[in-house]
Amino acid sequence: MDYTRRGVLSVLGLGLLAGCAGRGGSSPAETEPDTIAESPTETQTTTVTTTAESPTETSSTTDSQTATTDDDPTAADETVVAMENVAFSPLRLSIDPGTTVVWENREGLSHNVRAQQFHDVATDWEFRSETVGRDGRIAYEFEREGIYEYDCGIHGSRAMCGVVLVGDVTFEETLPCEE
Repeated sequence: MDYTRRGVLSVLGLGLLAGCAGRGGSSPAETEPDTIAESPTETQTTTVTTTAESPTETSSTTDSQTATTDDDPTAADETVVAMENVAFSPLRLSIDPGTTVVWENREGLSHNVRAQQFHDVATDWEFRSETVGRDGRIAYEFEREGIYEYDCGIHGSRAMCGVVLVGDVTFEETLPCEE
């Protein structure tokens, strides 16, 4: 999808207004905004809000010299998968429904997360994140029980793949990056 700056800023502005209006409510936030320093004079703010039903991505650039991350009271419902050494770690992850998985890029190479279905037992799901550089974060809330296979669309399933096991499921298959 192509995003225009005006369209992205409009969505970001609406999201900011909605977020400010909803701060007093009891519904948990799905992701936390991350500010990633691109250079000493500019930071890239990327917020990816995704649920099992509808992905939404927004991005904007602002001038600043420090990287910050807002505190999120739902951080206990997050699990981190590192993207480093051209691999996802952990490769296999078991979580409860309603948990948000946050993929963190801990190396200089760019990565993304792309839904796959390597095996028939895997859940057929749709997700493709934006590409993130060092310290970039991608978040996805897994609401339904299932077997969610994925890879990095840049490096492919032979190099970077993984699986998220949501709920009471078992997975005995070999992933392409394990062969």
